[in-house]
Amino acid sequence: AAIPGCGLQPIYGDRTGDAVLTRLAAIEISPMRGLLGVEMYNHLRDSLSPSGQPVSPTYQLQLEFQTYRVALITDSDSQVRRFNLVVATTYNLFEIESGSLLDSGSSRVVTSYNVIKTNNFGTSIAEQEAQLRGIRQASRQIVWTLTVFFKQLLSDTTQNYENRGTTS
Repeated sequence: AAIPGCGLQPIYGDRTGDAVLTRLAAIEISPMRGLLGVEMYNHLRDSLSPSGQPVSPTYQLQLEFQTYRVALITDSDSQVRRFNLVVATTYNLFEIESGSLLDSGSSRVVTSYNVIKTNNFGTSIAEQEAQLRGIRQASRQIVWTLTVFFKQLLSDTTQNYENRGTTS
């Protein structure tokens, strides 16, 4: 059921909603290294399949990401007092059986943190928290992108099937 006049359709609100959730739950995520890789893996796993790892996955999601800092504000003594932290992620979604690439994309998230002049530990914690925020936001973007991909894929399949049925 679409909202009249605007062209928008709910993602989960029709018969393809369950199929989208089923396909998202069938994604196996390739392991990633490091603390941030584990954080991204866990966040994606929880978002794609809240019931846990898929028993017989149909798709494989491969990701790469990098983080880097950009100086944002300098103080009168030429010391940087605020940084933007960028999390740049690329992903590829493969069908496991055929090995074919189904979708690929990227995500770029910018978070920021302050440098505390008198507290190196506080600055370090602020940077770590900015990294974790960026990883969680990038994960959400990827989940939404995959959700839209499967929704469009299923809608196209349904429309093609319905169109074939009416022209015969």
